Amino acid sequence: MAEQKKIVYIDDEPDLCFMVKELLEGTGEFAVTTSTDPLQAENLVRQVSPHLLLLDIVMPKRKGTDIIAAIKKDDAFKKLPIIVVSGKGEMIFDKKKQEFKWQPNNPLAKDRGQLPEGKSAEVLAEGYGVVDYISKPFTKDILLQVIRDVMAKCYKAEDSQEESA
Repeated sequence: MAEQKKIVYIDDEPDLCFMVKELLEGTGEFAVTTSTDPLQAENLVRQVSPHLLLLDIVMPKRKGTDIIAAIKKDDAFKKLPIIVVSGKGEMIFDKKKQEFKWQPNNPLAKDRGQLPEGKSAEVLAEGYGVVDYISKPFTKDILLQVIRDVMAKCYKAEDSQEESA
């Protein structure tokens, strides 16, 4: 049996944290640690050393974009895949273009969306250390598909190296 992938989920909605944890751990694929306190984000990431961070953007006391910037400054977590989870959708990103220029995409679309100059949202997101976006409300299927896609993409090389060893 494959090792469970560790996920940290930070969101100011306790009920959503509980539901996501139950859903993901129920698959047997993931071990999930949640927090509703964005001020503890970096400490939690350091403590857990997750394979993936699910992160709300709009929270009281601290913005998700600030958390992303702080985590990416730490050499140990520069390559940590981050999936933004937010209920504000494109309005957040339109409003905060100076801080975070990526426009979210539809996570189930085959073509991950196009931006001016032919750059996909996925390519631009990677520049900010974010590999994908999930809009609230989301379904169980969307959540699982996006997480599995990101895990497969980000840990493909690692898994191949383990198999050849």
